[in-house]
This record gives sequence, C-alpha cells and structure tokens, in this order.
Amino acid sequence: MARRFVRRASSLSAMVAAVVQLAAGCGIRYAVPSERTRDARFGWLGGSGPIPDRRQLCRRWEDVVGERDAHATRHVSYPETDRASSCFTEVRYRDGRIAVGPTPASCAFPAHDQRAQLASLGRRLASGHASPGLFPCRLPAATLRSVRSHNARVLSRLSVSTRRHPYAAIVVPGHGNRFQGATTLVDWAPGDRCRLPARGDLAALGEMVQRASRAADAYRAGVAPIVLVSGGAVHSRLVEAFALYYLLTCFLGIPRDAVLLEPCAQHTHTNLRNAARWLVPMGARAAYLVTSDGLQADYFQDYGGFELVFGSIDQRSLRDWGYVIGSWRQAARGTGGVGFWFTPFRFWADTRRGLRDVSCVDAR
Repeated sequence: MARRFVRRASSLSAMVAAVVQLAAGCGIRYAVPSERTRDARFGWLGGSGPIPDRRQLCRRWEDVVGERDAHATRHVSYPETDRASSCFTEVRYRDGRIAVGPTPASCAFPAHDQRAQLASLGRRLASGHASPGLFPCRLPAATLRSVRSHNARVLSRLSVSTRRHPYAAIVVPGHGNRFQGATTLVDWAPGDRCRLPARGDLAALGEMVQRASRAADAYRAGVAPIVLVSGGAVHSRLVEAFALYYLLTCFLGIPRDAVLLEPCAQHTHTNLRNAARWLVPMGARAAYLVTSDGLQADYFQDYGGFELVFGSIDQRSLRDWGYVIGSWRQAARGTGGVGFWFTPFRFWADTRRGLRDVSCVDAR
C-alpha cells in the first residue's frame, strides 16, 4: 500500500511539475554537441542496416528508425554544423533592424530548377489539377477557387523572379480564439477590398498581430520572397490564414501576390505539415518560421516541457500521422524576433539512396 501511494504521489508530482513548466514557459535551445556523429541530430539516419525507403519510413517511422537512431523520433538537429546541406541562415535582430547572414550558394531561392517547379505548380493550381493534399479541409467551392487562383498568381510571379533569398518562405501560423467569431472580419476573404476594422477587431486577433508584424519585417529584410500564412477556422468561423493575409496586406503594406494562403491547419503541428506540403512541390529546402513571444515560441524550441505530457509537436505528429514532420531550429539572434529554420526533410544531409530528399508530409 505504501509503495502504491508513493507511485501515485510521484505521478501527481510529475503532472504538477509539467503544468508548472507549461505555465511558466521553459523553451530551451540546446547547445551544439561537442562530438559530431552521423545521426539525426546532424541530418543523417544513424545506426546500421539497409536504408529504408520512403514507403517504409512514412508508414512505420518508429519501427523503422526508432531502434537504430533514437534522435530520429524528434525534430531536434543542429543545421548550423552543415549549412550547405541544411540551408540554415542566421537572422540577426538589433536596434529594430534585421541583418541576414550569408546564404550558402546552393541554397539561395529560387534557383533555375526551382523556378520551373514553381511555374508548374502554379499552372496545376490554375487548372484545378494540383494535389488535393494542398487543401486538406472542406472549403466552400467559391472560396477554394479563389484561394487556388490567388496562390497560382503568387507562384507564377515567384517563378519569374531573379532575386534570390536565403529562405523560400516566411511561414506564419495562425492563432485563434472564440471572440474572433464576433468580429467584422469574420466574412473578409482574399479578393475583398481592404476595409477598416471595427473597434475591438484587432484586439480579438490577438497574437496574430505580432506574428504578422514580424513576418512583414522579415519580408522587407529579404529573408524570403513570400509569406506563407497558415490556419483554418478552428475556434470560430474566422479563417486564421485570411486574417493574417488581411493584416499583412491591408495594414502592413505587403504585396498581395507575395502572400501564399494555407487555410486548413487546425493545430500547430498541422500548421507545419500543411506549410511543408507547399514547400516540397515548390522545390524548397528550408523556410523561416515566425511566431510570437510566449507559449508557441517555447513549443518550437528543442525542449519546451510539453514532452512531459506527450504534447510536443513530434509526439503529436507520430501519434496522428506516424512520422516526424521534419526539423526546425532557432535561427533568430538578438531581440525583437522569434524565428526558426524549418525543413520538411528530417535527414537533410543524408545522401544515401536519396534519403536527403525524402519527406513524409504528403503521405496519405
């Protein structure tokens, strides 16, 4: 009886500690290990034996890689150790200014072959023949046509761009709450004219205001040629991606054809997966992930305390889909920005049997 009580008390203490950590925020960015080995922390699949193919990985991720490389079941890696393979570029913030670090020559986006992929994806969207995985939710037919047409224009413009950037896109996750359903912006959609918000509308958008502002700053600094906004109608009828688009274009002066729309994500891990579903057919290796201060910034770190209650992005992805989305790592330095390098390719340096180019984000 005493041992049973101790076990229960211990479990309760662990739960209390987890809640305290989550409330306080405990995002930790790990230091680069002194010893560099060929495992998932450095973009390789560790262990021995045959290299699994995409079909095996995406259907049985934990069975295939879990025993041979424990690091492969988490997103944590150190892209700064091999920038040419990871396409990692630091973004420095100081005194309200943003300075972008040197970009590896092989990573500048878009290159010639990537422009061809962008043009092809734009044509498929315009004709209605793009992968249904790009819009994994039910949208009204008119809204879907409008978003497809809009995204086709964004990609078409990008396909003829000669300016190259360190990242392919600035990814901005939405943030919802029930109060947004009462705003006058709930029925605003791409293609509508800009209009002034009613009193309280911007306050209801909450953290999306800061996220959009940071994305606009990064766009103007040349971090990426487009902003990819992600979020569906989760907590109310307001589509978070449309609200972010409204903020960026109507208030922050970002061109409409520089904002790509992803209106289907419902949670943070689906923000990443759905954004990655656009990045892969665009030929992109990496994006710059922007968020606001606080809980989500901790959630994206190498460790955030969410692991204690099986609520990390990696744990949720493995539970919901059976695979790890990719890798991400804080790339912002200084104050005033919360930005992360993000790639859909978990084994971003592993050239064996094409493993470097394997992503599971479109596995169905």
